[in-house]
Amino acid sequence: MSIPIPSQMLFAALCAIIFRANLPLSVILVWISNPLTMGPIFYFNYVVGTYLLGQEPDENLHFELSWDWMMNMLGDLWQPLYLGSIVVGMILGITCFILIRLLWRQQVAKNWKLRQERRKNSKKTH
Repeated sequence: MSIPIPSQMLFAALCAIIFRANLPLSVILVWISNPLTMGPIFYFNYVVGTYLLGQEPDENLHFELSWDWMMNMLGDLWQPLYLGSIVVGMILGITCFILIRLLWRQQVAKNWKLRQERRKNSKKTH
């Protein structure tokens, strides 16, 4: 979903330009991880990371959106947090890519069928 780095919008925009992706959509989607959703997202990513590293998650852990928390706590949590963020992001990215491709293909097939029917109907009237 999100890797906790500063300037997510700038990073998303640069990646969109490099990989020729949809620039506005890339920048807008980083707002999924806003101050209200960041805690739950980061905690989920942290738990996934601890599971992958074979560690036990800290049950008393709480995320804060503050510089002090980042300086004091992130040093202990960065490995499971970043690993979990990368894995969750890749899984969601691949899943969404496949889903969008399927939906796009379905829409193109539907439009093609409608076009064929219109051509067939226009030939009948002429």
